[in-house]
Amino acid sequence: MCNLRLILQYDGSDFFGYELQPGKRTIRGELEKALKKIYGCLIKVHSSSRTDAKVHALGQVISFKPPFEIPLECLPSALNSVLPEDIRVLRAEKAEKRKKVFDAKAKTYEYLIFNGEVMPPHLRRFVWHVKPKLDLSAMRRSAKVLVGRHDFSSFCAAGGDDKNFVRTIYKIMIRKKPIRIWGLEKVPVISLIFVGDGFLYKMVRNMVGTLWEVGLGKKSVSDVKKILQAKDRRLAGRTAPAQGLCLIRVK
Repeated sequence: MCNLRLILQYDGSDFFGYELQPGKRTIRGELEKALKKIYGCLIKVHSSSRTDAKVHALGQVISFKPPFEIPLECLPSALNSVLPEDIRVLRAEKAEKRKKVFDAKAKTYEYLIFNGEVMPPHLRRFVWHVKPKLDLSAMRRSAKVLVGRHDFSSFCAAGGDDKNFVRTIYKIMIRKKPIRIWGLEKVPVISLIFVGDGFLYKMVRNMVGTLWEVGLGKKSVSDVKKILQAKDRRLAGRTAPAQGLCLIRVK
């Protein structure tokens, strides 16, 4: 049988991340349990990105090799019938010949911030609440420093298994966008979109934390340049909370 690829979404709020952890609820753990119910045997899955605890996904990609064939159009509904409600499989497809799920050309992440005094409680699982007004112009100027191919050691958290710290950031976009929740008026949030060929452990959240300090006036564009060149995590900003981050798509 050829490898199959699943595109899935999940609300990461109640998970300890994607990768297996003994005694903890994880995305991979729930997927492999569901596949075992469908196929009757243990099947290992491989992911395009290992999201952290409480991080969400709209376009996560995983692959696996099935022991027998189930029509592709039937597989998503079969898996969704045995998966928990906070994970949904959108579609199943055959993987291209000789292609692995790790052959990602680009990944897009989005981070959401609610910038204001009173945040609707419905957003609390999906955004970072920042009360002081942020200077978006300064954040955009600083973000340009991070675009390109660099050694991002200053933005890699301890505890990862990365050996090569060079990555390419193709684009960073910072803008305000409205979100509508049920019957509420549209709620404006700040959206930070990062597109790159790959990301180090907690790299996006560490970049957001640094840009947050820029937005508060605690750091400048020149500070961000020095942080990038220093290759020292201690100089960058805090790690932004996990719930604001979402894996949007994998190319």
